[in-house]
Formats: sequence, C-alpha cells, structure tokens
Amino acid sequence: MRPQTTLLETIHRGYFFSTDEGILLAQIKTFFAPELARLRNAVAVEGNEEQRKSNGTVDSPSPSQMLYGSNYDEINRTLLGILALRWIHNNDYARFTTGQIAEYRLTEDSFQALRKLFTDNIRTPDDLFTLVLSMIINDLGKDPNLKHDYTNLTHKEISDQNHDSILLEAANADMIPCLRYLDEEHRAEVMKGLELGSELNAGQLAQAESVPFNLEGLYNMRGHQHAFELKFLEQVLDVAGASGHLYSKGSKNFIEPVYQAFKTVHEVSLDIIEGKSTLRQGYDKVLTKRGNMLYGKGFRRLSVSNDEERALLRLLTMGRTADIEQAKLFSNAFHALDKSDKDKLIAGLNVDGNVNETAVLPYYMPAILSKTLETTKDSGEEGRRKALTSLMRYLAKVLEKGASHGLQVVPEDVGFNLGGEVPGIIIERNMSKAQEVISSPAFKLNPDLLDQLDIPDGQVLVRRRTSQSM
Repeated sequence: MRPQTTLLETIHRGYFFSTDEGILLAQIKTFFAPELARLRNAVAVEGNEEQRKSNGTVDSPSPSQMLYGSNYDEINRTLLGILALRWIHNNDYARFTTGQIAEYRLTEDSFQALRKLFTDNIRTPDDLFTLVLSMIINDLGKDPNLKHDYTNLTHKEISDQNHDSILLEAANADMIPCLRYLDEEHRAEVMKGLELGSELNAGQLAQAESVPFNLEGLYNMRGHQHAFELKFLEQVLDVAGASGHLYSKGSKNFIEPVYQAFKTVHEVSLDIIEGKSTLRQGYDKVLTKRGNMLYGKGFRRLSVSNDEERALLRLLTMGRTADIEQAKLFSNAFHALDKSDKDKLIAGLNVDGNVNETAVLPYYMPAILSKTLETTKDSGEEGRRKALTSLMRYLAKVLEKGASHGLQVVPEDVGFNLGGEVPGIIIERNMSKAQEVISSPAFKLNPDLLDQLDIPDGQVLVRRRTSQSM
C-alpha cells in the first residue's frame, strides 16, 4: 500500500499551487517514495561534479537538498520541473525566468501563452495529478537497476534501448506502482504518452536530434488529443527543469528560443495528427523556423530544399544556436571539413528513416555540442572552430555506419515485403561517450583526439508501426 499522505488531498482540495513549497515537496517525497528512490540512481549527462556540488545553498537549497540533504541529479531536474508548473500557474514570471540570460530571456507574452496552454489542458484535479505523476516517472528509465529488476520479475530481457522505451516496458509489466493510483481514463492517457515518448521526444524534435520518422508515433494520437497535450506539457516541464541538477533557483533553460522551438513542435505535431502535414514537412518546419530566427539576426538564409544547407540547419538546431556569432562559428566549422567527411555528414543528416533507409539518431548530441562550446570558451575563435570541426567529423563517422556497426538488437518485424521493400530503421547511438574526451585538458590542445574514439554501439529503435508508415 502507498504510505498515507496528504498529496492527493492537497491536489483535490485545490491547494497544490498555494501550499508552501517545502511542504509540497515533502508530500511528493512521501507519496512517490518508490519512484524517487529510482531517480536517485540516475546521473545526468551535462555538467561536472563541481557544478553539481555547488547547486543550492544554505539559504536557497536545491529540491533534493531539502528532501535528502544532498544533491541528486534527476531528483533536482524532476522536482524543478514540478516547481516550474507552479510558477507558470501562479503567474510567477520573475521566479520562472530567474537565471536566464537577459538577451534570450523568455518574454512575458510567451510566458502568458505558456500559461494558457497549461490552463486549457489541465482542467480537473485528476488532470493535475496525472501531469505531476507523469513528471515523476518520466526519467525512471535512467535508473540502471530498472532493466535488471524487469528481468528478475518477468524472466525476459529488455534490449538496450533509450530510457523512454525501457520505461514503457516496465510500465507494461506493472513495475511503476504509482500508475495504479490513476483512474482508467487517465492511466490510458499516460500509457499513450509513454508509447509516443518511446519514439518521439519533443525536446529531441525541437533540437533536430531526432529524424523525421521518429514522428510517426503521432499517427497513433489521432482521437487522443488530450493524451497528446498531457504528454506535451510533461515535455515542456521536463525541459523547464533540465538544468535543475546545476541550477535550481529558476527555469534557466526555458528561454525564448526554446519556447519558440516548442511552440513550433506543438504546431507541427497537431498538423501531423490532423493529417495536414507529412512527417518530413513537419520536421522541416522546425528547421525552417530556426533558420528564419537566425536570418532575422543577420545570418544568411538557409533552405531545407538544399541538402547541404539543410544539414547545416540541423547542426545549428542541435547546437541550440540563437545568435549570429555562434551560427558563423558552426558554419565555419562545417565548411572546414574535408570533402569526404563533409559529404558523409550531409548524407547522414538527410536520412529520414523511410522505407529502405537506415537513419541514425545521435542521442545526446545537443548536450555534447554544448559541452564542446563550454570546454573551448577560452580557446579563441580558431580553437573553437577546430573543436567543432573535429566533433562534426566524428558525427559524420557515426552517421555513416547506419545499421552496419555494433547493433545489439534486430527488430523482429524487419523483413522484405512482396515489393522487395524493407521498413525503415532508426538506430540510436549514444554520443555521451565523447564527453570524457571533450572534457579532458588534452582536447583543447588537440581536438583531433576525437578521431581515435570508437563509434558508440547502436540500438534499433523499436517502432510501433502504423498503417500509414508501413
């Protein structure tokens, strides 16, 4: 039985947004004790130990310091996202934008539009509880013990997949206890969201980390728009709390360019769900919006109709590029590649994962680009350019391998049909192994060290195919 708690009472009596922050976090800790215990085992990719230790002070402790007396990455990220929900509802624009760089700070108009999106879709206490629960369980797949516990329980192996797919398998095996506290309707909506999330992450689409055929899961949301909206709100809050393991005073990450990208993702997703757009058209709208933003800052116009320019747009979007200086840096690094590497990179960044195609999703690539920029911030323009060129060359190798290198699982449903076609395959390759090289002092002196790094193993994304995508 779940321990006695006042969290549900707090929600159903309408006090969730007015209860003292510390009291509310304590209620969440009590109610979601099994889930938070798993989150304590997970470690975030971005940041270093020194940054993590400096998160929170005696006067302003991080959420996990308040609850556990110590910093835990995913506890801080998850709970900061839940606190961001309160700041949005309570119209606390100042708290939400604390820590944001003034030049890119979320505008008040965008904050109000964000508030309306939440108000329109969180209509009942059960909706609110469902969203809070979704936030709590969102990253449970990052617990390295979850796969082992699944095997012990079911006597089956979960193949090496992204953490969202692992979470879905665990939920289907009734290993996420808090799901039992949802009514039938809301549990069905959460499961729909988990299915979508195993293939499509809104943050990955906003940063062009995914490929167009990651969006095919949206077809299954037709007739389930509220389930889609709840999942989308969860993804917004996930990004709002994404820097919580490094800075927990406000939503440092959810700046204006991020909001605009998520606004586009929302529009694109609804267009696909409603049949107004193809997967490629929707995906390219995300790239075009990034290009238009940079064009407005003075960068040259780029077109998704040109493969080379589209590849650069993907790099700029994965790099979270919001100013002309960084856009020029990325462009210079891209064009400094030798022809062979540049051609491989262009080809790899233009594969959709369609029929007879194998596309590669470079998992955590935005974080690795960010880490490269951070590590080389004092290296001068040429030093930074060399570092990015080296990383792009490594990315070209990763994308080139497709399905031919290091696969740990082969999907059961891949096979030839009568027309000789093979369903598209998406291979996820975890780029986080590059972080150790990029973080080393030697990398700043010799960025070509990445050339010696092995290509990460690939995992086939298990896609829940629809009739539209076969």
